[in-house]
Amino acid sequence: MSAARAVYFVNGSISSWRVLIAAREKGLAFAPRRLRVMREPRETRTAEFLALNPRGQAPVLVEPDGTVMNESLAILTYLEMRYPDPPLLPPLAEPGALALALALAQESEATACVYDPLESLFEAGAGPLSPDRRAAVLGALAGVERELALWEARAQKARFIASDAFTLADCAFYPVLAYMQRRGLSLAGHPALDAYERRVRSRPSAVASYPEGWSHGQARPDLFAQARALAAPTDGERPR
Repeated sequence: MSAARAVYFVNGSISSWRVLIAAREKGLAFAPRRLRVMREPRETRTAEFLALNPRGQAPVLVEPDGTVMNESLAILTYLEMRYPDPPLLPPLAEPGALALALALAQESEATACVYDPLESLFEAGAGPLSPDRRAAVLGALAGVERELALWEARAQKARFIASDAFTLADCAFYPVLAYMQRRGLSLAGHPALDAYERRVRSRPSAVASYPEGWSHGQARPDLFAQARALAAPTDGERPR
Protein backbone atom coordinates (compact mmCIF):
# COMPACT_ATOMS: atom_id res chain seq x y z
CA MET A 1 0.00 0.00 0.00
CA SER A 2 1.39 3.43 -0.94
CA ALA A 3 1.86 6.12 1.67
CA ALA A 4 -0.58 9.00 1.94
CA ARG A 5 0.20 12.34 0.31
CA ALA A 6 1.47 14.88 2.87
CA VAL A 7 1.94 18.63 2.96
CA TYR A 8 4.40 19.88 5.56
CA PHE A 9 3.52 23.47 6.41
CA VAL A 10 4.06 26.32 8.86
CA ASN A 11 0.87 27.92 10.15
CA GLY A 12 0.47 31.43 8.70
CA SER A 13 3.43 31.12 6.32
CA ILE A 14 2.68 32.71 2.95
CA SER A 15 4.51 29.94 1.11
CA SER A 16 2.70 27.16 2.96
CA TRP A 17 -0.65 28.89 2.57
CA ARG A 18 -0.25 28.95 -1.21
CA VAL A 19 0.21 25.20 -1.43
CA LEU A 20 -2.62 24.38 0.96
CA ILE A 21 -5.05 26.42 -1.16
CA ALA A 22 -3.86 24.93 -4.44
CA ALA A 23 -4.03 21.34 -3.19
CA ARG A 24 -7.58 21.92 -1.99
CA GLU A 25 -8.59 23.63 -5.24
CA LYS A 26 -7.35 20.49 -6.99
CA GLY A 27 -9.40 18.30 -4.66
CA LEU A 28 -6.33 16.35 -3.57
CA ALA A 29 -6.47 14.30 -0.40
CA PHE A 30 -3.46 14.95 1.83
CA ALA A 31 -2.29 14.73 5.40
CA PRO A 32 -1.53 18.25 6.70
CA ARG A 33 1.61 18.12 8.84
CA ARG A 34 2.08 21.33 10.76
CA LEU A 35 5.60 22.28 11.77
CA ARG A 36 6.17 24.47 14.85
CA VAL A 37 8.85 27.12 14.39
CA MET A 38 8.14 29.56 17.22
CA ARG A 39 9.75 27.34 19.82
CA GLU A 40 13.04 25.52 20.15
CA PRO A 41 13.99 23.14 18.77
CA ARG A 42 12.28 24.16 15.56
CA GLU A 43 10.52 21.26 13.88
CA THR A 44 11.92 22.41 10.53
CA ARG A 45 15.38 21.53 11.89
CA THR A 46 14.74 17.91 12.76
CA ALA A 47 16.69 15.23 10.95
CA GLU A 48 13.45 13.84 9.54
CA PHE A 49 12.45 17.14 7.95
CA LEU A 50 15.96 18.05 6.77
CA ALA A 51 16.01 14.77 4.89
CA LEU A 52 13.06 16.13 2.89
CA ASN A 53 14.38 19.67 2.49
CA PRO A 54 17.98 20.37 3.53
CA ARG A 55 17.18 24.09 3.62
CA GLY A 56 14.83 23.46 6.52
CA GLN A 57 11.98 25.41 4.95
CA ALA A 58 8.30 24.67 4.46
CA PRO A 59 6.24 23.89 2.50
CA VAL A 60 7.18 20.43 1.35
CA LEU A 61 4.88 18.19 -0.65
CA VAL A 62 5.45 14.43 -0.40
CA GLU A 63 3.55 12.34 -2.92
CA PRO A 64 2.31 8.76 -2.37
CA ASP A 65 4.91 7.56 -4.91
CA GLY A 66 7.71 9.20 -2.89
CA THR A 67 8.14 12.31 -5.04
CA VAL A 68 9.24 15.24 -2.88
CA MET A 69 8.72 18.86 -3.93
CA ASN A 70 9.62 22.08 -2.18
CA GLU A 71 9.50 25.82 -3.04
CA SER A 72 5.92 27.04 -3.10
CA LEU A 73 5.72 28.45 -6.63
CA ALA A 74 7.39 25.33 -8.01
CA ILE A 75 4.88 23.17 -6.15
CA LEU A 76 1.99 25.14 -7.65
CA THR A 77 3.30 24.53 -11.15
CA TYR A 78 3.94 20.87 -10.39
CA LEU A 79 0.40 20.37 -9.11
CA GLU A 80 -1.02 21.94 -12.27
CA MET A 81 1.10 19.76 -14.53
CA ARG A 82 0.52 16.50 -12.68
CA TYR A 83 -3.15 17.10 -11.80
CA PRO A 84 -4.51 19.23 -14.65
CA ASP A 85 -8.18 18.66 -13.75
CA PRO A 86 -9.61 20.96 -12.53
CA PRO A 87 -7.33 23.44 -14.30
CA LEU A 88 -5.80 26.37 -12.46
CA LEU A 89 -4.16 27.84 -15.55
CA PRO A 90 -5.55 28.89 -18.93
CA PRO A 91 -4.83 26.42 -21.75
CA LEU A 92 -1.91 26.67 -24.16
CA ALA A 93 -4.45 27.72 -26.79
CA GLU A 94 -4.73 31.02 -24.84
CA PRO A 95 -1.05 32.01 -24.63
CA GLY A 96 -1.69 35.59 -23.53
CA ALA A 97 -3.92 34.56 -20.62
CA LEU A 98 -1.51 31.77 -19.66
CA ALA A 99 1.46 34.13 -19.70
CA LEU A 100 -0.37 36.66 -17.54
CA ALA A 101 -1.39 34.12 -14.91
CA LEU A 102 2.15 32.74 -14.65
CA ALA A 103 3.69 36.21 -14.52
CA LEU A 104 1.35 37.44 -11.78
CA ALA A 105 1.99 34.33 -9.72
CA GLN A 106 5.70 35.17 -9.85
CA GLU A 107 5.07 38.87 -9.19
CA SER A 108 3.34 37.98 -5.94
CA GLU A 109 6.75 36.96 -4.64
CA ALA A 110 8.13 40.38 -5.55
CA THR A 111 5.38 42.00 -3.48
CA ALA A 112 6.21 39.77 -0.52
CA CYS A 113 9.86 40.82 -0.82
CA VAL A 114 8.92 44.50 -0.86
CA TYR A 115 6.93 44.00 2.36
CA ASP A 116 9.57 41.86 4.09
CA PRO A 117 11.57 44.65 5.85
CA LEU A 118 8.45 45.46 7.87
CA GLU A 119 8.82 42.09 9.57
CA SER A 120 11.87 43.48 11.36
CA LEU A 121 9.43 45.43 13.56
CA PHE A 122 8.00 42.11 14.72
CA GLU A 123 11.42 40.64 15.27
CA ALA A 124 12.73 43.70 17.13
CA GLY A 125 9.71 43.93 19.43
CA ALA A 126 9.93 47.10 21.47
CA GLY A 127 13.65 47.54 20.89
CA PRO A 128 15.08 50.49 18.94
CA LEU A 129 15.90 50.15 15.26
CA SER A 130 19.22 51.06 13.77
CA PRO A 131 19.14 53.95 11.27
CA ASP A 132 19.62 51.52 8.39
CA ARG A 133 16.79 49.26 9.59
CA ARG A 134 14.50 52.27 10.10
CA ALA A 135 15.22 53.43 6.56
CA ALA A 136 14.47 49.94 5.24
CA VAL A 137 11.14 49.85 7.10
CA LEU A 138 10.09 53.24 5.77
CA GLY A 139 11.12 52.21 2.28
CA ALA A 140 9.03 49.09 2.59
CA LEU A 141 6.02 51.11 3.76
CA ALA A 142 6.23 53.28 0.64
CA GLY A 143 6.97 50.25 -1.52
CA VAL A 144 3.87 48.39 -0.36
CA GLU A 145 1.74 51.39 -1.36
CA ARG A 146 3.23 51.29 -4.84
CA GLU A 147 2.57 47.54 -5.03
CA LEU A 148 -1.03 48.01 -3.92
CA ALA A 149 -1.58 50.54 -6.71
CA LEU A 150 -0.36 47.98 -9.26
CA TRP A 151 -2.55 45.20 -7.89
CA GLU A 152 -5.56 47.50 -7.54
CA ALA A 153 -5.38 48.24 -11.27
CA ARG A 154 -5.26 44.52 -12.01
CA ALA A 155 -8.12 43.72 -9.65
CA GLN A 156 -10.32 46.21 -11.51
CA LYS A 157 -10.11 44.18 -14.71
CA ALA A 158 -11.58 40.81 -13.68
CA ARG A 159 -13.15 38.84 -10.85
CA PHE A 160 -9.80 37.33 -9.90
CA ILE A 161 -6.30 38.70 -10.18
CA ALA A 162 -5.43 37.36 -13.65
CA SER A 163 -8.85 36.60 -15.16
CA ASP A 164 -12.47 35.89 -14.35
CA ALA A 165 -11.39 32.36 -13.42
CA PHE A 166 -9.49 31.47 -10.24
CA THR A 167 -5.91 30.54 -11.17
CA LEU A 168 -2.51 29.76 -9.72
CA ALA A 169 -1.94 33.52 -9.67
CA ASP A 170 -4.60 33.74 -6.94
CA CYS A 171 -3.11 30.82 -5.02
CA ALA A 172 0.18 32.73 -5.03
CA PHE A 173 -1.03 36.30 -4.46
CA TYR A 174 -3.95 36.01 -2.03
CA PRO A 175 -1.80 34.74 0.89
CA VAL A 176 0.56 37.70 0.42
CA LEU A 177 -2.34 40.13 0.64
CA ALA A 178 -4.02 38.34 3.55
CA TYR A 179 -0.74 38.06 5.46
CA MET A 180 -0.15 41.79 5.17
CA GLN A 181 -3.68 42.39 6.45
CA ARG A 182 -2.81 40.25 9.46
CA ARG A 183 0.11 42.63 10.03
CA GLY A 184 -2.15 45.68 9.89
CA LEU A 185 -2.55 46.50 6.19
CA SER A 186 -5.78 48.35 5.39
CA LEU A 187 -7.35 48.07 1.95
CA ALA A 188 -9.26 51.32 2.43
CA GLY A 189 -8.74 53.28 -0.74
CA HIS A 190 -8.32 50.08 -2.77
CA PRO A 191 -11.92 48.98 -3.34
CA ALA A 192 -11.21 46.49 -6.12
CA LEU A 193 -8.55 44.73 -4.06
CA ASP A 194 -10.84 44.73 -1.03
CA ALA A 195 -13.62 43.08 -3.06
CA TYR A 196 -11.12 40.62 -4.51
CA GLU A 197 -9.81 39.65 -1.07
CA ARG A 198 -13.34 39.03 0.19
CA ARG A 199 -14.16 36.99 -2.90
CA VAL A 200 -11.15 34.72 -2.49
CA ARG A 201 -11.47 34.45 1.29
CA SER A 202 -14.96 32.97 0.90
CA ARG A 203 -13.82 30.11 -1.34
CA PRO A 204 -13.91 26.70 0.38
CA SER A 205 -10.22 26.15 -0.31
CA ALA A 206 -9.32 29.45 1.35
CA VAL A 207 -11.65 28.87 4.30
CA ALA A 208 -10.09 25.45 4.93
CA SER A 209 -6.55 26.85 4.59
CA TYR A 210 -6.93 29.97 6.74
CA PRO A 211 -4.26 29.88 9.45
CA GLU A 212 -5.30 28.25 12.70
CA GLY A 213 -5.89 30.76 15.48
CA TRP A 214 -6.10 33.76 13.14
CA SER A 215 -9.14 35.99 12.89
CA HIS A 216 -9.67 38.15 9.83
CA GLY A 217 -9.51 41.86 10.59
CA GLN A 218 -7.44 41.31 13.74
CA ALA A 219 -3.89 42.58 13.32
CA ARG A 220 -1.30 41.05 15.63
CA PRO A 221 0.89 43.04 15.83
CA ASP A 222 -0.04 46.05 13.69
CA LEU A 223 3.28 46.55 11.94
CA PHE A 224 1.88 49.09 9.52
CA ALA A 225 0.83 51.34 12.39
CA GLN A 226 4.28 50.98 13.90
CA ALA A 227 5.89 51.86 10.56
CA ARG A 228 3.67 54.92 10.14
CA ALA A 229 4.67 56.03 13.62
CA LEU A 230 8.32 55.80 12.57
CA ALA A 231 7.51 57.97 9.58
CA ALA A 232 6.08 60.74 11.78
CA PRO A 233 8.63 63.49 12.47
CA THR A 234 10.16 63.56 15.94
CA ASP A 235 10.23 66.76 18.03
CA GLY A 236 13.75 67.41 16.82
CA GLU A 237 12.63 67.08 13.22
CA ARG A 238 9.53 69.33 13.44
CA PRO A 239 9.85 72.77 11.84
CA ARG A 240 10.04 75.63 14.32
